[in-house]
Amino acid sequence: MRLQHIKQLAKVNLISANPHLIEKKRSEEAKTRTASSFPPYMSVLLQSGLMLLVFFLLYSFMFFFIDFTQYPGMFTTYIVMFIIMAVLQGFYLVYNLFYESKDLIHYLPLPFKWSEVFTAKLAVLALMILPYLIPILSLFILLGQDAGQSILISIIVSLFLFLLLMMVVFFFSVVLVHLITKLAFFKKNKQAVTTTLYTLSSLGMTAVILFISSMDQEADIPYGQVLPDYQVIPFVQSFHQVLLKPLSLNAWFGISLWIVLLAILALIVFKWAVPGFYREEELDVRDRQKKTKNPKKDDSTALEKPSVSVNRTLWKYNFGLIQDGTLIMQHLSSSIVFPVIILLGPIFTNGIYLGGMTLHYWSLFFFAGFAYAFLTLSATSIVGVIISLDRENFMYLKSLPFSMKNYLKQKFLFAFIAEALLPLILGIAFIFIAKLPLLLGVLFLAGIIIGIFVLCHYYFARDFRLLYLEWQNLTELFNRGGAFIQFVSIFSSLIIGLLSILLIGFLLNNLTPIWQTIVSVLTAAIPIMACIGTVKWYNERFWSRLSD
Repeated sequence: MRLQHIKQLAKVNLISANPHLIEKKRSEEAKTRTASSFPPYMSVLLQSGLMLLVFFLLYSFMFFFIDFTQYPGMFTTYIVMFIIMAVLQGFYLVYNLFYESKDLIHYLPLPFKWSEVFTAKLAVLALMILPYLIPILSLFILLGQDAGQSILISIIVSLFLFLLLMMVVFFFSVVLVHLITKLAFFKKNKQAVTTTLYTLSSLGMTAVILFISSMDQEADIPYGQVLPDYQVIPFVQSFHQVLLKPLSLNAWFGISLWIVLLAILALIVFKWAVPGFYREEELDVRDRQKKTKNPKKDDSTALEKPSVSVNRTLWKYNFGLIQDGTLIMQHLSSSIVFPVIILLGPIFTNGIYLGGMTLHYWSLFFFAGFAYAFLTLSATSIVGVIISLDRENFMYLKSLPFSMKNYLKQKFLFAFIAEALLPLILGIAFIFIAKLPLLLGVLFLAGIIIGIFVLCHYYFARDFRLLYLEWQNLTELFNRGGAFIQFVSIFSSLIIGLLSILLIGFLLNNLTPIWQTIVSVLTAAIPIMACIGTVKWYNERFWSRLSD
């Protein structure tokens, strides 16, 4: 392999994995009309480096006040938590980078070896998984310092152990995806299996956080501990032992088992996984070339069949559009992971019981459902990209003799139901787990529906306004308008929503009955007026401007 070729391929993969940064850079250059001398891939590297630094410093601060020499169980538990999160995210990244990427067809005519192409991909993949593992490095260094080791020895040993662990996680993710894609069931039901695995990946990351937060602790608190420790995880305990006693042969024996595991995984990756993928991908390229010579009719031609209901066909067509692994993963993350941590997390960790709540708080739960909806939708949701997913089909459909207004209304209705499904399921789960009275629960669900309906109008119209049909990957769609603005909007919605709920609860508990009634009516009026105003605004500014 030629190092220079791998370096150049890695730069290309970095740019491909972060197209939104490149588009932003080009937009800035277009405004200033001056070409930047700063290479595009360096922008990606700098952002990744900044994210790694933030994660490292953040978790270092969190772990700084814990003496992990007294908490081997907590130490091993945190390591396992970060490993599982990295593996779950690694599956998503490996599958996208190796199996969903269609860039191999562009490399075949070029003078690159397959080993160089995939080594570059592996390097980029390692960089993308690293943020999920970097907190472990801070754990290692802090444990070495707590054990009284010199800073130099502590850093050297920690770096070695971290690199070992990172490579094991990295190769295990590749092997896991390789084995799954070899299953006959996977080959026959590729879309269904990937959708299921993305779902499990998203739910698994949430389950890990909730499980670790609610683990049973020891009843007895040993001397020197302020809190009870978790159960020690044997195989991972080797890292704790080595950092406590770097010269202990018994401790290094456990690490030698990790080295053996790494060697086995690396052998599988480079001997079977990567070469096998190369052969399969080359066959896929040839198949696509044959299909190009003998193209089939596009699915959108089904709209021209007079014997089938147009609306039913549109719904089937839209359902096919959203069966993309990246989109499903993003949808699950925004609709499940973050809301579950906010809504159901406290129930599992603290055991919230709301069975004693009275109708006095009816408006509070109605508004809480409305506020909760703002945590589930963003520009990366299905409704935020559903029009752009049409790609070239959108222009083709505009040429057909049927109403574009009806077409977009059916698309909007489909996206609204798709977005409302998971939040309602989680809301029902919250009602049953917290034993919330039925009427308050119904009001909470009604608030969710109204909030999602309002936001769906905004993000649907936004997608139409920022319509982009020539995207190469969904990241380009997700980052239209600026990723930072999306980040700020989500967390500002969280903060404003929580503060509003606390304020309303405080007023309902401390005001006189007449003022409590006024506060309740005004609180309930906010979602209702927002819904009425939204419908009126978009009927005048959006739907009325579409041709029938």
